[in-house]
Amino acid sequence: MVCAVDQLSVGVRGMYNYSMPTPELYKSEQLTLATALSQLERSLDRLAIALGHQGYWIRVQDELKETVARRRAIDAYRLIDYGADDSAGSTFVCLGVLAVPADLLRMARAVNDAKAVLRAVCTPLQNKRLRVPKRIGGEVETIPLARYLLRRIQRSDLNLLAAYRKIPILDAVPRLVTFTRASTRAVYRKPVAEIARMLEAFSGLRAADDLERLLTLDRDVTHLALVKDHYDNIRANVAYQGLDARGRGRVQISAEIPIISPLKRGAEPPQVRFLQDEDASRSPRRRTSKLEPKPFLQCLPVFRYLE
Repeated sequence: MVCAVDQLSVGVRGMYNYSMPTPELYKSEQLTLATALSQLERSLDRLAIALGHQGYWIRVQDELKETVARRRAIDAYRLIDYGADDSAGSTFVCLGVLAVPADLLRMARAVNDAKAVLRAVCTPLQNKRLRVPKRIGGEVETIPLARYLLRRIQRSDLNLLAAYRKIPILDAVPRLVTFTRASTRAVYRKPVAEIARMLEAFSGLRAADDLERLLTLDRDVTHLALVKDHYDNIRANVAYQGLDARGRGRVQISAEIPIISPLKRGAEPPQVRFLQDEDASRSPRRRTSKLEPKPFLQCLPVFRYLE
């Protein structure tokens, strides 16, 4: 059995053994990625066309006209590319609730299935990095393989965060939907050897010091936490009219794009409470951390787990 320290040593020794990718490399991965992305775009187009023509109930924050609300909801589902002024990691936010017939529910679930396929394809590609020439200046940069392949298929503007983000779909008819603001941070449990490979993108004394720190870890420390900064996101507390298939009367879901729920004949539309102005000034609650308070490394936001 190869221990984490041995894997790390191999990664450190190989961190300078780079080769530039050639056009023939990663042909299979490129085709798989292009196919998954094409399937997602087709499913989004089908849903958008149906939402533009069929009848359903809709409420979108700050929009009184149904035609405008529909357009905003459709844009929220379809926008998976970066705009000219968008910053990396940003996504389009639109709060709303739709109650739709069964065929639209099936289309929305098909979109989510396509998103899951794309994410399964891209995740291993994101974890592998390549050194490639910059487009301007002739210098070399290190980028994820997924981003390199997106460039190859002329889709460098794809926002993977938006493409991964699933449509929130309810399994039962809601009675009340209350939007709230929450402060969260993404924490990824990473093997020590993978952290070492991520340091390949850095150079200088700080990166060298980080590699030395990794080598000082005890052998029983096999994983570290890669942490992203706290960010505010939108969640919805949903109270059902009855119970869902799992016997729940209430759920909390992420809801930065409009929620889709079943349309039940004769049922009252849900009461929707959007974010209020005073809510934005509140400090969202944060959970007790299971990580050490200070980062373990300098180049990456990597923390040790509390014992």
